[in-house]
Amino acid sequence: MMRKSLLFLLCLFLPLAGLGGNTPNAEMVYIYHPPESEIDRRYAYHWDLLKAALEITKDKYGPYVLKPSVRMTEDRQMRELLSNSQKLTVMIRETSIKRERQLETVRIPIDKSLISYRVLLINKKDKAVFDKITTLDQLKKIPMRQGEGWGDNAILESAGFRVLEEVYYDRIFENLVFSAHTTAFPRGVTEVLEEFNARKERLPQLMIEENILLYYPLPTYFWFPQTDEGKKLARRTKDGLEKLIESGDFDRMFNKAYGKVIADLNLKNRKLFRIDNPLLPTTVPFDNKKLWFDPTK
Repeated sequence: MMRKSLLFLLCLFLPLAGLGGNTPNAEMVYIYHPPESEIDRRYAYHWDLLKAALEITKDKYGPYVLKPSVRMTEDRQMRELLSNSQKLTVMIRETSIKRERQLETVRIPIDKSLISYRVLLINKKDKAVFDKITTLDQLKKIPMRQGEGWGDNAILESAGFRVLEEVYYDRIFENLVFSAHTTAFPRGVTEVLEEFNARKERLPQLMIEENILLYYPLPTYFWFPQTDEGKKLARRTKDGLEKLIESGDFDRMFNKAYGKVIADLNLKNRKLFRIDNPLLPTTVPFDNKKLWFDPTK
């Protein structure tokens, strides 16, 4: 009788043991999108920051797995998260009203929104054209090259720019230098030097324009499926990033990754042209100044 009672109690309570969420031994799986080409290093800092956030929260949340998915276009990344396919569980992307309705996010700009500041990749043959630009209206006459489905395409178009979309990331650079037309490829301060340095020998006509700085607010977050598990992944990421901010490690990682880039691109002395981002939700934490980069300081 005693044995039957013990078996009954075990059957009753063991199923309840897993209802408390993540146990110390339950691995939380973060599957991220890898580079889109062999020389694509746009998100190296971002994934390092995520790893630091996961490491600093191991005592609270337990172990984790951080591993790459197969290579995906940005459109496919979005589809995988929306469908909760488990082929991708975390994505880096700028915020928008629509995206915040569809996915779970952490409202901390990964790169302090440095990517909101854009310099232009151009063809060397067009340098004199860009040297003469002094107004935003003049700049709007230059078609802007972008990837297909990129979030800032609609921002540029709403401001009056003509946008030329390309499916494959590396082909944008090739089309820029091989085209007979004058065009530009606006690139975030966080990515342009690595992109340029990786291609300057193969594409010697490629250059970074020296005088123009284009700004449109484009806070970039970590995104997750809008599921119970996605919310857990987001919660841990948020806790970790807040710990990194509090300890000062967030700023140290940012400065290590981008301090030299900011100086080399001479941001303070460029002509700054601002355009609006009509896609921004009202949830963007602009009031929290420590989350944002300011080129004037």
